Amino acid sequence: MSVGFLPATAGVFVFDEFELDAQCYQLRRRGVEMKLENVPFQLLLLLVEKTGKVVSRKEIAERLWGEGVFVDVEQGINTAIRKIRLVLQDHVEQPRYVQTLVGKGYRFMPPPRVNETVSTIAVTSSQPSKSVTFTAEELGQAILGAADIPATKE
Repeated sequence: MSVGFLPATAGVFVFDEFELDAQCYQLRRRGVEMKLENVPFQLLLLLVEKTGKVVSRKEIAERLWGEGVFVDVEQGINTAIRKIRLVLQDHVEQPRYVQTLVGKGYRFMPPPRVNETVSTIAVTSSQPSKSVTFTAEELGQAILGAADIPATKE
């Protein structure tokens, strides 16, 4: 498979304050696009697609570079993981997202929510520095909370 491969069921994976949008090829944090190069993006997408499962270095290499490609795969994986951790502000010692399983591979830990569409709403104040962006879900929860109406979960 090529580096540009996207799964047939591509959507938006939401975890904590991040949105991983496979269709738009973006990683966003609180609605702001984060810079993430192609290989780290593809690796993060692979890990998120297999949340909770161990993804071996061999599987990563096959997905990112295919067979018969002459690159330093080990260094490429290490570099991609480092860049993912940097952009997610994750730590090797106490990982929140990407767990290293020595001798086995990597595992993405939080269960993402898959949304086909994620709507964002910009709320603008009369003071420019007070403008913020919310997802529709966050805004709805804030409105329910302000009205003292308990949120229901389906």
